[in-house]
Amino acid sequence: MDIKKIVAKLPAGFVEDAAGMDGNQLRSEIIRAETALREVEKEMKADEKLAGAKEILKDLSGSYSEAKRAQRAKIAYTLHLLDERGELGVGELDLESDAVTGSGTGARPGIAKSEKGAKAPKTRAA
Repeated sequence: MDIKKIVAKLPAGFVEDAAGMDGNQLRSEIIRAETALREVEKEMKADEKLAGAKEILKDLSGSYSEAKRAQRAKIAYTLHLLDERGELGVGELDLESDAVTGSGTGARPGIAKSEKGAKAPKTRAA
């Protein structure tokens, strides 16, 4: 993470305080922060209202999550089949072609094979 983003999340005055600390004080600050973090996590787990809200969210988003999982599985399986057949392709994406309808200037929608017809390296789909 970018240090500027980290500094922006710090409590006011912490940068100045930490700059004046020696190594042992900095290590001690890490331990205090870890202890406080564990306490916050413990309180979150014990918060019944939060747990109830999470359950409601889970119920409401369940069908969406299931649909997304099914589409990701389709993608993973079709990529597997294309890879298995040596048709996954390597090269540049044909942006002129419509991958859904096959219309456009490209001979084949989607990823065009390289001029040498080399096989794509095996990749792991989501």
